[in-house]
Amino acid sequence: MEKSIPRQTKIVVPPNQNRNRMIIGGVIGLAIIAAVIFIVISLTNSTNQVAIGQYADLPQSRLPDGGFVVGNPNAPVTIIEFADYACPHCQEYLPTMNKFTEDYVKTGKAKFEYRILPTAGGELTKYIGNLLVCMDQQKPGTFWKAHDLLYSLAMAGNYDGNTLRNLSSELGVDYATALNCYQNQTQVDADVALANQLNVHGTPAIRVRDASGKASSLVVNGQSYDTGGPSLDVLNQYMAQYQ
Repeated sequence: MEKSIPRQTKIVVPPNQNRNRMIIGGVIGLAIIAAVIFIVISLTNSTNQVAIGQYADLPQSRLPDGGFVVGNPNAPVTIIEFADYACPHCQEYLPTMNKFTEDYVKTGKAKFEYRILPTAGGELTKYIGNLLVCMDQQKPGTFWKAHDLLYSLAMAGNYDGNTLRNLSSELGVDYATALNCYQNQTQVDADVALANQLNVHGTPAIRVRDASGKASSLVVNGQSYDTGGPSLDVLNQYMAQYQ
């Protein structure tokens, strides 16, 4: 009698080999889950450090040279930060500046002036900075709203030539109009000129501006803090004279 031909050929896997495949599959699965958790935590941490929207309800103004300032117009002192959104040390310094803003800017005791000084971001930061100024001219307040978002994106590795294009809808501005304005925008050059005038050659860097508008080094107990971001304790000691 002729034997029937089976329609499907099954591969018989030895018990040990099947168990090994299950173990390997489990390890790979756990690795994927761990990677996803790490990415989510990283993005969450970057957002928490940036404190999105923290300047929205504060008075905003610009100086004669175009510098951006936030805080009580009658505050006796202004803290000036020179920074680059792409600068790792500036990103690390964010919690300090966030705390300073919470304690002194939001309470009306100090103003905060932010100057874009391209370092780690180079020409890309110069481009983003000038384009951002054009966006703020379209819609006042955009500079400070984007300040938070740009740090968040840079810390997540999403900082490139398309960053502001991708943010334009969220910021409520027309990207094409901003590009036309960009051709004649020189605000970052003004920021760099002030940095040179104040002997600032790296980021982050802090300077102070008194009530008369004069900018100088931050000095506490006879020590000048000209390089890097001074600690919150140093900033607290400096602010003590205005309490």
